[in-house]
Amino acid sequence: MEEQLCFTTGSTCTVAFLNAAKQTDLKQCGTEFRNGSVRVGPSHLFVAQRRKALINIYKISGTGSRESVEQRLALPEPVSCLEVVKNVESQEWPYLLLASTPTGKLYVWELGSGQLLTAKSLAHYQPITKIQSIVNGKYVITSGLDSRLMIWQTMDLVTQEDPKPVYTLHDHTLGITDFCVSNAHATTHLSGKLFTVSHDMTLRCYDLNIEVWPQPHLLATFTFSGPLECVTLDSADRACYVGGPQGTHQVNFYYPLGSTKIVNLLSAEGNRIMSCVESQAQENVRELYTMGQIVCPKITGASSTKLACSMDGSQLVVGDSLGKCTVMDIFSKQPLKELHSIVSNESCGEVTSLVLDLIDQDPSESLLATGKSQIEHKFPNLQKNVFTREGLHDVYCQITADREEAVAPLDDFQSYLNQVASEENAFMQLGSVVSTVKVVGQMEHQEEANMEAKVSSESEELTTMKETVGQLTGAYKDLREMYEKLFREHETLLSNKEN
Repeated sequence: MEEQLCFTTGSTCTVAFLNAAKQTDLKQCGTEFRNGSVRVGPSHLFVAQRRKALINIYKISGTGSRESVEQRLALPEPVSCLEVVKNVESQEWPYLLLASTPTGKLYVWELGSGQLLTAKSLAHYQPITKIQSIVNGKYVITSGLDSRLMIWQTMDLVTQEDPKPVYTLHDHTLGITDFCVSNAHATTHLSGKLFTVSHDMTLRCYDLNIEVWPQPHLLATFTFSGPLECVTLDSADRACYVGGPQGTHQVNFYYPLGSTKIVNLLSAEGNRIMSCVESQAQENVRELYTMGQIVCPKITGASSTKLACSMDGSQLVVGDSLGKCTVMDIFSKQPLKELHSIVSNESCGEVTSLVLDLIDQDPSESLLATGKSQIEHKFPNLQKNVFTREGLHDVYCQITADREEAVAPLDDFQSYLNQVASEENAFMQLGSVVSTVKVVGQMEHQEEANMEAKVSSESEELTTMKETVGQLTGAYKDLREMYEKLFREHETLLSNKEN
């Protein structure tokens, strides 16, 4: 199990690993809009190309992964943000592809057929900054520079000609740049917490539990000293991290007031407004809290544009305005490594998109793989006209062949040894030499049995050859006699003709 990191800039896209040194750059890739890339399925990456009505598809993991473009999908117009809605029945390939334009238009395609289901004009009055699906794809959240955040029902987006959002949040006074949803939300209904950041220098937290509140309830507002560009959440919902030109700060939800008291900053007491200040040497935490201020440690002072937290919550990936990503240790506030694009230059621009996902090791990359390689998946072309929604239509699904599972040592140790020997033979490229596993106590008996079998085989082969030679000799004699008889008849006929 490994965490794969993909980040894009205005002219590059880099694929790396959080805990490994492997790194590659994708060719002909770059997007100037935020959140212009999305992971599709277990192995593919969709990237909306800058200033082009195209989506480039790359295979970044598994069998056949490469740096070049695998497929291109033409679009009606250039798009800025991408998101997929997962298929509940089949988790391998998503159900819907959502894309937005700089004018605030929202497109919804069915990924299995390529049909355009919805083209919502003016979903936002200004460019959409992020799209995210939640609750197993039942809801879709969009945010925009028009300072509004909308929650849509996915069913409305694919069935109605003019869908309307079920909830609209407009507490921010400037454009919403990023948001994230709690990892503890339910799988059947809208719940959990929503965190939004904006250029108005505030971080706002909403409770989405519709069983308690008639609409999303504002729990707390955190103010900072500068505009905010990005936000990410700890995997256990213990803290969130916000970034902007002033750096990246950590906001702990369970705030300690001394050594004996801890306060929950997200309690349902109403809209609490708290000012975030950096830690100082002689601060009085309890006194600052009574004045409506909390201490938020600074993780890094670099100008941040995108953030992502690791699975265990111990590392934070910070994408900055210089086009690089820094992996920070949250506890010590020290950088662990920096990831630059291999073809990095001064004009590559800021980090516009950052995707951090868990991936499984592909069995084909191991010596234990004995099955055939997986067939490449091809996505259908995206239609440019809205589907009429009348009658049935085809959805294409490519089912991959099952792989032959490797033999586990605890199941059949002898078969496991034989399999390892054959794999070593293939790896060493020994040609016709076959490796075998011998037991010391049985070596002599095995050699005698092999000699006897060899002698018996040679005698049988010699007998067969003698029989074959005898048959060929008899056939040759018969042919010789027939030839002589025909030749004599021919001579007789010639002599009679001359007389």
